[in-house]
Amino acid sequence: MDHLGILGCGWLGEYLANRLYSEKWSVKVSRTSAKGKGELKAKGWDSYRIKLNSLSIEGDLNFFENLDTLLISVPPKRDAPSQFEDMIATLLEHMKLHPGCKLIFLSSTSVYGKQAGIFKENSPISPETEASKALVLCEKMILNAPQRSLIIRLGGLVGEDRNPIFSLQKKTIPNPRGRINFVSQVDVVNGIEEFLKYPQMEGIFNLVSPHHPVREEYYREMAKKYNLPEPQFDYNDSPSERFVEASKIEELTAFRYTVNNLLI
Repeated sequence: MDHLGILGCGWLGEYLANRLYSEKWSVKVSRTSAKGKGELKAKGWDSYRIKLNSLSIEGDLNFFENLDTLLISVPPKRDAPSQFEDMIATLLEHMKLHPGCKLIFLSSTSVYGKQAGIFKENSPISPETEASKALVLCEKMILNAPQRSLIIRLGGLVGEDRNPIFSLQKKTIPNPRGRINFVSQVDVVNGIEEFLKYPQMEGIFNLVSPHHPVREEYYREMAKKYNLPEPQFDYNDSPSERFVEASKIEELTAFRYTVNNLLI
């Protein structure tokens, strides 16, 4: 059986680990603190404390031993994105000790920027935020690493307990006539599990729902769903139609999107 390590077992990683453990996969999980490690250990999981720093890695380094695949599920911090590049560089230097371990890096479709258009994996990238610029640099470092590597560019993550509508209360939502490019937690976990079945597969893949409702419709429906106040929109904002196309995974694997209506 292949051995997977989840570096950064947070909201998404925990859901993935729970699925894989139920299916009898061999999985190691990590968090940055002793408390976080203890929370995962309480679930009966093989848990470790790993903290990436700019120049070093703290914690239980035996986490990296005997892994076939390392899933890097660590986002850049908004207040220190440049440190993230150094942290990933430090991680890659350490992973030279484990040349047989494949790297899967969770990136973001924010690397395409906010301009209008249809964006596929081979489309030009135009990161606008410091965090997305850091992701682009980390993608390049990982793709140039000696190990096999795969980049997954995720759309906006949504699930029953996670939705951008929660953070948009009392805010005016821009571009109400634009489209959303979100992906369900369920489809992300299904997609990652599918990639684990293809150890030789490499490259860049988008993972975004094929359903792209208009932003105004989406946020109104989510406010109703969660019994929140009616959202406010900026109708003076210039409409921008932006679609991230993500069928490559379906073309090259047996994966199929299962959450095809994000309004439910």
